[in-house]
Amino acid sequence: MKKKILITILFFTVLMTFGQDKIIARKFTTSRVEKIDFSKIYNKKTGEKIKKKDFIKMVENNPNLQLEEIIGVDGEIEKYLVNLSKQNNGLINNRKNAILKGELFPNFIAKTINKRKIELNKLRGKIVILRFELEANSFRFKKQEIKQIDNLINKIKNKSEKIKAIIFFASNESDVKQGFDLTDSNFELIPNSLNFQEKFSITRFPTTIVIDENGKLFDYYEFIDDMNLNKIITK
Repeated sequence: MKKKILITILFFTVLMTFGQDKIIARKFTTSRVEKIDFSKIYNKKTGEKIKKKDFIKMVENNPNLQLEEIIGVDGEIEKYLVNLSKQNNGLINNRKNAILKGELFPNFIAKTINKRKIELNKLRGKIVILRFELEANSFRFKKQEIKQIDNLINKIKNKSEKIKAIIFFASNESDVKQGFDLTDSNFELIPNSLNFQEKFSITRFPTTIVIDENGKLFDYYEFIDDMNLNKIITK
């Protein structure tokens, strides 16, 4: 997936940041700061790697410089692309369109807080429920809705053979362990998942997605009451 990121760093901020820590960071609305790996910055047009010192000069000359972020199947940033041929005059929303119903959901490989690896392509034949949450230890975590989904799953005969449920949290592992106190839940928990949320163009939190047995997106659910797992399984 490709995502445009606007780096808004004033000249004096650049000087102060690089004078102390030698890093550029971008801040999210979730108050997470991510360091940019200078070894992964490339010229989009030529494909050539951009040296750190050259990139710093680019940011100093153009505080609104945009980076196009390439996120891999494992949710890690593979590279940043700089489009030097494009004029950058303020914030531009280039978010990728959301995945549509009936489309094959992109594969992902994620690691749970229990160090188990989950790969979507290996879950064919099962209904996969993906839940996207921000913080695990605040009021933003809709815990009651997770209980509702668990209740639906528990009504399915041989549930472990038919359904896989996963929550992607933007929170770190420590916060997830502290905030998720539901016992006997069917959900696998993935921490530090902001890149996955970006990769799949999730803009509303929480968001619940159901993927069918063939790996295709069945639907987005705003209200859990609209989710009928028995109907989905028999389709």
